[in-house]
Amino acid sequence: MAMTAGTTTTFPMSNHTRERVTVAKLTLENFYSNLILQHEERETRQKKLEVAMEEEGLADEEKKLRRSQHARKETEFLRLKRTRLGLDDFESLK
Repeated sequence: MAMTAGTTTTFPMSNHTRERVTVAKLTLENFYSNLILQHEERETRQKKLEVAMEEEGLADEEKKLRRSQHARKETEFLRLKRTRLGLDDFESLK
């Protein structure tokens, strides 16, 4: 739909095009909602780490060390998620 001076004009679309648009829209919505969810999960894990360190009464240096270890684990996890699987990653059953 295009809007020109307060009026709307519709352009004819084939059913195939409408289906493709719907699939693209759902794909993008899922992608970004998953990104937000994953970010919230990372924040939750970080907060749990902070609470656990406070409960343990750790020194500042130990807290700094644990935070860096946690950050390394999170980074490695994100890196693993980005790797694509190929044929070499599987073994033939035959």
